[in-house]
Amino acid sequence: MKKKLPLIIIIASAILIIAHFIFVEKFDHGFWLSTLSSVLIIISMVLTIRERKK
Repeated sequence: MKKKLPLIIIIASAILIIAHFIFVEKFDHGFWLSTLSSVLIIISMVLTIRERKK
C-alpha cells in the first residue's frame, strides 16, 4: 500500500483538476478544488522522493 500511495494521490489530484473545470463558474468550488489538487500533487512528489531515497 505504501508504494501505491503516491499513485493514488496523483489520481485523486487529476480527478480534482477535472472537477475544477466542471465547477469553474462557482468560484468557491473551483478555488478549493485547485488548491487541494495542488497540495495533493506536492504530497505525492514528497512521498515519491522519500521512497526513492530508501
